[in-house]
Amino acid sequence: MPIPATILVVDDQPLVRNTIRSLLAEQANWKVYEAENGQEALDRIRELKPHVVVMDIIMPDINGIEVAYKTRLRVPETGIILMSSHYTREEADGLARVFGEGNFIPKSEAGKVLIPAINRLLCQNS
Repeated sequence: MPIPATILVVDDQPLVRNTIRSLLAEQANWKVYEAENGQEALDRIRELKPHVVVMDIIMPDINGIEVAYKTRLRVPETGIILMSSHYTREEADGLARVFGEGNFIPKSEAGKVLIPAINRLLCQNS
């Protein structure tokens, strides 16, 4: 049985946000919200206190690393999954370990591995 959860998807590219939102919306009991930049993400995180944030690393105003750091300080129980198509796996894994739970997903693999990664975080935090 799916675990009920609030998920925030953060990406500055509308196509990526919509694609991920559509993928996650197929999961029963998940409420999926969006933010288009880092500042909006911080506002939504404060407001929603999501179980998981799925976030692009590279964004124009406040990047995903800074948002992850601030989220750790303000809402430490929120799980973070960082995504990018610009970092090597090794670079991104290191960043994810420092600023998240070590969860990094290349955008190209999101369709295959994002839902299992979110489920793992939800199980760890429940």
